[in-house]
Amino acid sequence: MMSSLRQLLRPSSAPPGERRNVLIALGLLALLTYIGLIVGGLKISLDRENEFALRNLDNLARVLEAHAHNTVDKIDTVLLASQLRLNTTLSGESGDAAAINTALASYLALIASESQSLRVANAEGNFTHDASGKIASVHIRDRDYFQRNRDGASALVVSEPLFARITSNWVITLSRRLSDPQGNFAGLVQAAVRADHFQEFFTSLKLGSGQSIALVDHESRLIARYPAAPERQGKAIDGMPLTALIADKRPYGNFTHHSSVDGVERRYVARQVGHYPLYVVVGHAPSDYLANWYQQVLWSVLSILVLAFVLAGWIAVWLRTYDRAHALAQGMTRAYENTTRQTRALLDSLPDPAWLSDPQQRLIAVNDAYARACGKPADTLPGQTVAAIWPAEAAESLTRLDALALTEQRQQRRTDTQQLADGEIRHFEFISTPVLDDRGELTGVAGVARDITQLHEDQERIRYLAEHDQLTRLPNRSMLADLMSQALALTFGTQAEVALMFLDLDHFKNVNDTLGHEIGDQLLLEAAQRLRRSLDARDTVSRQGGDEFAMLIQGYGSPSRLASIAQRLIDALGEPFMVAGHELRVGASIGISTYPEDGKDIGSLLKNADTAMYQAKAAGGNAYRFFTPEMNTRISERVMLEDSLRRALRGQDIYLNYQPQVDAQSGRLIGLEALVRWNHPEIGNIPPARFIPIAEESNLINQIGDWVLREACRQNRQWQDQGLPPVVMAVNLSAVQLRQANLAQRIVAILAETGLEARWLELEVTESAFIHDTDRIVAVLDELSALGIKLSIDDFGTGYSSLAYLKRLPFDRIKIDQSFVRELPGDTDDVAIVRAIIAIADSLQKEVIAEGVEELTQADFLLDHGCRLMQGYHFGRPTSAVAIEAVLQRGGYLPMRAVDAAV
Repeated sequence: MMSSLRQLLRPSSAPPGERRNVLIALGLLALLTYIGLIVGGLKISLDRENEFALRNLDNLARVLEAHAHNTVDKIDTVLLASQLRLNTTLSGESGDAAAINTALASYLALIASESQSLRVANAEGNFTHDASGKIASVHIRDRDYFQRNRDGASALVVSEPLFARITSNWVITLSRRLSDPQGNFAGLVQAAVRADHFQEFFTSLKLGSGQSIALVDHESRLIARYPAAPERQGKAIDGMPLTALIADKRPYGNFTHHSSVDGVERRYVARQVGHYPLYVVVGHAPSDYLANWYQQVLWSVLSILVLAFVLAGWIAVWLRTYDRAHALAQGMTRAYENTTRQTRALLDSLPDPAWLSDPQQRLIAVNDAYARACGKPADTLPGQTVAAIWPAEAAESLTRLDALALTEQRQQRRTDTQQLADGEIRHFEFISTPVLDDRGELTGVAGVARDITQLHEDQERIRYLAEHDQLTRLPNRSMLADLMSQALALTFGTQAEVALMFLDLDHFKNVNDTLGHEIGDQLLLEAAQRLRRSLDARDTVSRQGGDEFAMLIQGYGSPSRLASIAQRLIDALGEPFMVAGHELRVGASIGISTYPEDGKDIGSLLKNADTAMYQAKAAGGNAYRFFTPEMNTRISERVMLEDSLRRALRGQDIYLNYQPQVDAQSGRLIGLEALVRWNHPEIGNIPPARFIPIAEESNLINQIGDWVLREACRQNRQWQDQGLPPVVMAVNLSAVQLRQANLAQRIVAILAETGLEARWLELEVTESAFIHDTDRIVAVLDELSALGIKLSIDDFGTGYSSLAYLKRLPFDRIKIDQSFVRELPGDTDDVAIVRAIIAIADSLQKEVIAEGVEELTQADFLLDHGCRLMQGYHFGRPTSAVAIEAVLQRGGYLPMRAVDAAV
């Protein structure tokens, strides 16, 4: 433009009118060109701001959708486990309400931070089981989710937002259908997710005032929102344009909408939560994220007005008189300088560093933010190259981006960190845009470095929350899986040294139950710190949930070092904890699996370490175990036997044998011991020592115990009805059965059902049953004794053996364990023990009976020392009811030393 001005000022023979027209045209062209550049720049800046805002909204929506999706999936996993357990119960297996409530409580503990309840309702909509153990009296048959389950829903059912009748708060319920063996609707299992769970997570993100987050269902009904809108919870948000999104079955969409909640117009991004009828809607008000752009528009309009005013004034002056052309030229120069200053002021108003450079990448102009960033005066920078201003590493990346913009003639972007002159590290989005003149020729590059440090920190904070346990700040299960994948990838094709330790705190539940979850959480924090201090820097400790931790060990060298690490962890956790004035002691059980011996993928290593951990806990806890294939075989065999045992209880594979108890002096039958037997259709006879422990661990022992007691009483009553001599029927009670709160009532009910008088029933209790909760068990035995039921202590001398409880127990008989009878009369220790037991029984005025008598010498020794009552192969093996009936028909007398032939 200045060259054209010089041409105008030269003497010329052109007519004054033509020169006037040319000058006006040049002025208008300059103004339009400037307006075009300003408008183009503003359009680029607006598109950039909108694109940047939409990308931020999309990133935030992805994080929030992942959080909601993980929450629903985690709860659905628990519901599936509960559904499997409850459908099994509906198939005819043990349905003990206390056992189901206990199982529900253990499941609820896995999702305690997400769900406030875990309940079971029957087909009529009434609650029958609850993880809390308290059954609410309200019904849910009018609830939509109940009706959807009843009408045949086979997948997870997500309810609309509900105001819970029991807990009086807003929730959404997740439920799954329960079916009876015929496939009919039998009820449902449900978990209630607090709306506050999502509300608190939204609030923790600390978003700006112009932003909003909403979780809605498929009918736009509000579940949770930031900023909070409690008066709108459960109600549809008017005008929310999700209908088209749902109709097209699209999981994503963006739109601009005027909020009916707070009256603010925002740009929104909506994402469906997985395949569930839930949507995360994230919004940002344009008035908030375009604030800087509006200021830029203001300054641009002002500069255009200034330029237009200057041009108009210059042309008007020139038109008034050609003779004042020189003066007018000076005025134009001053106006140009003024415009330059205005433009410079506009550049300096930008908060981020900005620059203009020529095709040789020499700086033409920079703003104050750029000068502050590089630590040099702004007026010294024009004419210099980037390499002369910035350190080599930073200069190389900046030069490369501008070079790409020049060669490809299109805008270039990248994000990177940059150290400023004052040493501060900031995160920037660098944008280089090629600048073309009115002929389309490249004249340089316009660049800006947008400071995104706050956004980067926000994203890092969200990522950290998604990958770490919120209580202990340890890596969570998801992050551990990523770290294990990286470790396995690094060891691929080499001699791997990667191991996984799975740790569970012993007795932690007692702390939570007695002192509360706040003390329990503090204990977990201190335990996590001890674990971190006990491992090397390259090893990883992760919290898996509850009181379970997993340790990823790399480069361990040898199995002996793994054992040393495990013992070090056990020792560290074995020291007492001081929490809120309480001295707490817990132990640790650790399972160890190694790659690739115990698994070639993450899932196998985790499963096998968990299996080994349970073996350590089964051994008494405070120990570690390595996983072995044999251990897996035993676990598989145990699962198979448990399944077979459940089927056997529904068929005829479980039966009773009866072993005679005799008076050795007369040979008279004085009683029978009922012994349960299992004839597996494929394996054959399975000894009780093998299947009774399985029954106790799988909660089948009470069902088996009830069946044995009922069948023994029925058989005894049947013999009496046939006119046979009555005998006492002895039945064993396990320690698990003794812990039943209603044991006495159940036994009374069985006696009433079978018609057997209480005096013909004897209950045998092992010594080990008294180790725990002695006072309560003594009270139960007193109640049974008062009914007339005989009581005896089985396996005496092998368990607790405390005279303090012997004198308190209302027993009638002491039973000498067969381990002391087996070596009689040759073993002097056994002789001394048997004499002592007989003496104790005599002093307490109790009967004494010896079991395991197999030889005549043993019987003679016992008779000589005052023990007349005996049981064992010498008198009769356990046999069927038919064989025992034959003995009773002979008057109940057994031929001495020839009993086997008789029975």
